[in-house]
Amino acid sequence: MNTQIHIVDREDQVSWYLDPKSISFCLNLKDNRLEVRTWLMESTKGTVVISGQGILPRPGLGEDAGKIFQLIQRNQFKIYFSDEDDALLFKLTWGGHL
Repeated sequence: MNTQIHIVDREDQVSWYLDPKSISFCLNLKDNRLEVRTWLMESTKGTVVISGQGILPRPGLGEDAGKIFQLIQRNQFKIYFSDEDDALLFKLTWGGHL
């Protein structure tokens, strides 16, 4: 079982665990989040980061921090892989786009 799977809210947090330039795929999910997480735990060996596609409001630009929940695309995630074989296996199994 892979224990190096991290879930973050925003893309700018990916760098806490991986280089943001790592191989990644964007995936739209509706109801099978648990199925994907279970597959990742059972089928991958390297570090994996699942990122929500929200953005962080920037101070001084009038972006309201109270609306951050509205800025998150709730069904869209980007999944980053440290291992190229894991990324290829994911792409063949689940699809998604770069």
